Amino acid sequence: MTKKPEKPGSASIRVLKTRIKKKSGLKESSRRWLQRHINDPYVQRSKADGYRSRAAYKLIEIDDKHHLLKPGMKVIDLGAAPGGWCQVAAARTKSTAEHPHVVGIDYLEMDAVPGAPVLLMDFLDPQAPEKLAETLGGRPDIVLSDMAAPTTGHKRTDHIRTMYLCE
Repeated sequence: MTKKPEKPGSASIRVLKTRIKKKSGLKESSRRWLQRHINDPYVQRSKADGYRSRAAYKLIEIDDKHHLLKPGMKVIDLGAAPGGWCQVAAARTKSTAEHPHVVGIDYLEMDAVPGAPVLLMDFLDPQAPEKLAETLGGRPDIVLSDMAAPTTGHKRTDHIRTMYLCE
């Protein structure tokens, strides 16, 4: 793959891609997914910028356009793992460990995010709203989520699970 020259007359640059060996014990579809993932420019950029996931750039783009996150706002991140959105929200709200403005919640374990405590529980748990408000020190100003239900490959089941999250 080649990039377009920056200016006329300059040489093009060949972008090298990482390939996964066929004899790596993976199914072909898994090998292709892994190869796409490793070579994804947002995955590479997230690693270079210190974000936990490429999803951080989704929130950055949304916030740059709509200016949703402001210093001091109280934010809840539903389905917080792996923590990319918590990182962005904590930075943009100036959240600190002493005065957290961001709280994440997920049933998947994840490493702590500086300035954003994370509750290890399902957001549908009846105790979740109380624990979130207690940890946040009040009601949130905004609730963020980019959750997706675990997929099965069966379209109807996947659709029902996704719609359940929306309710």
